[in-house]
Amino acid sequence: MRPSTSARAPLFRRLVAWAGPLLLTAALLVTQAPTAAATAATATVTDLGVAGTGGDVVARSRKVFVAAGDQIVVTSTDGKVIGTIPGLSGAVALASPESGGKVYAALRDSHEVIEIDIATLAITRRVDLTAYPCPSSLAQEYDRLWIGFGCGEEGQGGVLGLIAWPAPPTPAFRVGPATTRAPLVAVSGNTLVAGEPGVSPATVKVYDISTMPPTSRGEIRGEANELPALRDLALAEHGSTALSASDDTRRFDAWDTTALTRGRAYDSNGFGEHGVPTAVATNPDHSAYVVGGWNSPAGDAAELVVYDATTSEVIYTAAHQGKAVVAGSIDFYGTVTFAVLKEPGTGRMHLWRLPSSPYHSSTLTLTAPSEVTALKQWTFSGRLTLSSGLPPGPQTLSLYRWLPDDTSRPFQEITTAADGTYEFTDTPPSIGAFKYRVYWPGNSWFRGSGSSTTVTVASYEPTLTVTGPATGDVGELLDFNGTFGVEGITFPQTVITVSRRVVGPDGAVTSKSLVKLIPAADGSFGFSDTPTTAGEHTYTVRLLGNSTVRSASTTHVVTVLQPPA
Repeated sequence: MRPSTSARAPLFRRLVAWAGPLLLTAALLVTQAPTAAATAATATVTDLGVAGTGGDVVARSRKVFVAAGDQIVVTSTDGKVIGTIPGLSGAVALASPESGGKVYAALRDSHEVIEIDIATLAITRRVDLTAYPCPSSLAQEYDRLWIGFGCGEEGQGGVLGLIAWPAPPTPAFRVGPATTRAPLVAVSGNTLVAGEPGVSPATVKVYDISTMPPTSRGEIRGEANELPALRDLALAEHGSTALSASDDTRRFDAWDTTALTRGRAYDSNGFGEHGVPTAVATNPDHSAYVVGGWNSPAGDAAELVVYDATTSEVIYTAAHQGKAVVAGSIDFYGTVTFAVLKEPGTGRMHLWRLPSSPYHSSTLTLTAPSEVTALKQWTFSGRLTLSSGLPPGPQTLSLYRWLPDDTSRPFQEITTAADGTYEFTDTPPSIGAFKYRVYWPGNSWFRGSGSSTTVTVASYEPTLTVTGPATGDVGELLDFNGTFGVEGITFPQTVITVSRRVVGPDGAVTSKSLVKLIPAADGSFGFSDTPTTAGEHTYTVRLLGNSTVRSASTTHVVTVLQPPA
């Protein structure tokens, strides 16, 4: 089975796009081969308790299905056997739609495809394929199954398109020429590829399935038309790239499905030039990497290698002794990779489960100012650090903020510098405990990380200023202007009061409240007065304040003279 781009398992989170500089980081990181402790210690192998043909695997809806000839073994995603579907005849290939509610199995010996309810494990439909005998490979995209069939008789095999639902599955059309053996098939997006295994030189036929019947884009034949016999075939990057595992190549090849030319090769493995490429796949949810299954020449040792899809560098490896990877037996559930192993000689099957990807960690810090007051802009800082010790390059962080009453504030994105450092500013609109959280979702190489802090915001302490004339005459209109704000701050509504104290030439003192006013949102205000007597006039301006802005006061003195008669 080859999972299509749309037929993917549910994810507990989504990963964001990674930046170019991090590719270099990953490449530098993996030039050192992982240690055995770092690989084998975290992978698990479960004995499935069966031996036989098949070995294809599909993971959907928290269950893993393994085709095992006369039965299908079902495990949980942690590898524990939880059931079987017995009484089958030649179960060799599996596929599942995007919804995850059904699994389809090709029964080679009884010439049929069956539909299985994932929840109950009951067989809900059977499709007779006697006219298209020995169905041996399956791929699925949306409502169509693509079946490679053929029993080994010349001209008897080929590729069949099957409409799976909502009507009972019904053969729709044959695709491409007749073959001898059942072709390997893979589908993703609008691309279908098919190649007959065990034939050298091999040919991979590429079809456009955006219209029906499919149209041929051409053939992939390799260099000098000498593509070795196929062991496995997959699609990546929404169908724009085909991946092949072939005999005698000592590598996995990536092919452009439009230009029909080879683009990259993935050849690093623990067996060196003696490794046998056996299975290859890419996780549709994490297409930034390719997983390849290698066997030793004797078939008594296996290795799964995770490659950077762009640079071909090794990201992670896991090795196992005493068993071999089954061709075409790699599948994914979210961030977990599964493969099937067989013991040489006995054919006993085991489920190989790699740890959740990505395989390396990250750390994100967040530092808040030591003191924060409302309405002022403050700077927060932090750093993203990778376990490799190398700079992460510019990365996008998510910033989440909450008011003291736990109301969410507008979401914001932050971009780090190349060394992982970052800064952002915030202007708390009130007092209280404000919460901040920054999060980096990670990527195919590094797990995401986050950091949180709570800041206790104090009320704004204003500086109140008043400007106006220093001298004036009796009967003259005096204008005054004031402010308690600074540029860029918007204040909640407050109240200003103005009172006047006059000391006359004879020493007599009088006081009067002049005005109560509401300042503008930027903290500015103004008032006027017309003195009626000479003397020293002291104007006291008070900001009454509120829960966000503290109270403040200031004075302004004007000497008022009696003009000459």
